[in-house]
Amino acid sequence: MLIGYRAALGVHGIPEDFDFWSPGSRGPFAEWLWQRLGHKYPSPLGWAVEIEREAEATNKPAVELFFSLLDEYRAERSEAKG
Repeated sequence: MLIGYRAALGVHGIPEDFDFWSPGSRGPFAEWLWQRLGHKYPSPLGWAVEIEREAEATNKPAVELFFSLLDEYRAERSEAKG
């Protein structure tokens, strides 16, 4: 779903940061998530799998945890920008 969103941004020429994936890198959200979850090394399985694992470990719905983490990530980025 997120890749489709990214494609739509490109097709429509919308200049919006897309922090979930970029060609050749994991993207800023994944890098933030590894640190947030206390991982020393990034998972080769990707950030979505790590969120699913964390959700299972904490007995939370994965989608709910994703949006909670996304809110936290955006808040930290907003603070860092100014």
